[in-house]
Amino acid sequence: MRVWSLASGSSGNAYLLEADGCQVLVECGLPLPTLEAALGALGSSPGRLSAALVTHDHGDHLRGARPLADAYSVPIYASAGTLAHPSLEGCARLRELRVGEARRIGELEVRPFRVPHDGAEPLAFRIEAQGASVAIVTDLGYVPESLLPCLQDLDLLILEANHDPEMLWAGPYHPRLKRRIAGDLGHLSNTAAGQTVAACGDRAPRQLWLAHLSTVNNSPARAVEQVSAVLRARGLGWLKPRALPRAGKPFGWASRPAAQQLPLF
Repeated sequence: MRVWSLASGSSGNAYLLEADGCQVLVECGLPLPTLEAALGALGSSPGRLSAALVTHDHGDHLRGARPLADAYSVPIYASAGTLAHPSLEGCARLRELRVGEARRIGELEVRPFRVPHDGAEPLAFRIEAQGASVAIVTDLGYVPESLLPCLQDLDLLILEANHDPEMLWAGPYHPRLKRRIAGDLGHLSNTAAGQTVAACGDRAPRQLWLAHLSTVNNSPARAVEQVSAVLRARGLGWLKPRALPRAGKPFGWASRPAAQQLPLF
């Protein structure tokens, strides 16, 4: 299995997963022309997608879904709450995902699970193929203990590390927005992300990507530093997190022949 981050952040999110020729997009937060260009950089195109999965109904995750479905007949998989978004009304390519029910898409087995966020029935995904396992978990205010089994024994975890609380509270956002971000239905802080991974103990993921970083309340260096500090304190210093860029060249990973970072394209 291969995974690429095409975009990660409040301006748009998209990840591409591939196994044995089956390509699935996770998140449709990019305008269609931008997505076409990003896939083209990998030698692919929207027409090669078997499906697109969407975690929730916020624009940076959903805005490209209807254009993608209409232009390329790509099925859109999401929760019933997300599929009820007005932008998807009348779309014939919608497929509902239900928590507790795995869905097979080509070589990929998708297991959705609920996360606490202020969208309509938001999800995260654990995806397995060819003996490898990946989870994409962003846009959540905290990680309930009941979700930890979904994050254990992964080859790759893509986990939100949205903000540094000190930067958030000292920053320029309106107090109402600050409370939303820091609340239980908001976004994970760097430290909370580190604590989540540390809670997996000896079943922690083998690779860790930090996603959905705020440009105002965080930085890649700060996110890596704060998450790494928590991991070192819990005896997981061997795990070296990488902060995903918001955009630019796709950042990739492959599970075969061994779990390793791919060179940038």
